[in-house]
Amino acid sequence: MPSPLVSVIIPAFNASNTLDATLQSVREQTHRELEILVVDDGSTDETAGIVERHAGADGRVRLLRQLNGGVARARNHGLAIAAGDFAAPLDADDIWHPAKIERQLAVMQTAGDDCALVYNWFRRIDLAGRIVGTSASPEITGRVLMRHIDWNFISNGSTPLVRMPLARDVGYDISLHDAGLQGCEDYLFQLRLALRHRFACAPAFLTGYRIVPGAMSARAHRMIRSHIMAYSLLAAELDDSQEEARALIDRRIATLRIELARNRLRRGDLRQGLGNVVRAFLLDMGGAWQGLRAELRRLRAGSFSHADMAPGPSFARMEPEAPDGVWSTRRSDRWLVRLAALDGD
Repeated sequence: MPSPLVSVIIPAFNASNTLDATLQSVREQTHRELEILVVDDGSTDETAGIVERHAGADGRVRLLRQLNGGVARARNHGLAIAAGDFAAPLDADDIWHPAKIERQLAVMQTAGDDCALVYNWFRRIDLAGRIVGTSASPEITGRVLMRHIDWNFISNGSTPLVRMPLARDVGYDISLHDAGLQGCEDYLFQLRLALRHRFACAPAFLTGYRIVPGAMSARAHRMIRSHIMAYSLLAAELDDSQEEARALIDRRIATLRIELARNRLRRGDLRQGLGNVVRAFLLDMGGAWQGLRAELRRLRAGSFSHADMAPGPSFARMEPEAPDGVWSTRRSDRWLVRLAALDGD
């Protein structure tokens, strides 16, 4: 049986500070049957030149160009061109362990044809590739929609390996970018896959997820609103048999509105702050109270950022199975069992 071709799709916008390391980590994969598609999303720096240098040294690397249109358009551009059996999205500031694709393919082969996506664990890293904070290690498999709504256990777009026909069928939603709320395209893509398909896990820390000062993930206001919009888009696609999922989405949106209220109040926007509190309680009282309790815990703990933590060892030097701290889901066993039962797991 021939080795499957994996299409690595890398959207890149002004990524010259990190793209070289990203491409090197892909080229060093132990699974060699790759096409490496870098979609330059209208960059004005040296992004294209870096890709061309890698392409000159490795024929698997290919530069694609488009006018600046956001990460979803760039990923869709890559999917449209790709020739692989599987799609492996990767952000231009993240890196992979050399065995990432090989291990995911091994899991995919044993998971069955109804498995759409294999994810792995990730470590947060700084610009120097050093581990920052404690890494999560969830192993959630099978039907996962309810658990993924409640908690984005994959948590980034550089981790999944997806069957190509399903990746193309779902695609990435450009409406978040066009509404000025880019940020949750990968999460929405995964949730839509989870509506109909099973997930599996390659239980190892195989992705280095870079925490970049000033990056999109640090812009809290837009990210909260992006989550709310993504949940709303998903809710509109649910049928009458999925009332539990719709109720859980309402709970999550209510919690996010409390978080958004705190964000606005801290910036002196009393009208938006109080308005979001009211909207949260009108939507789901349980979610609103949950959000208020979470905000009180944050106030007691003080402000926190992974980027402020002292860096640990290099991602490249850590064994992929080795934990780097004590991690908890921060969810009760009873709640996790309930969600798993709703998923039918």
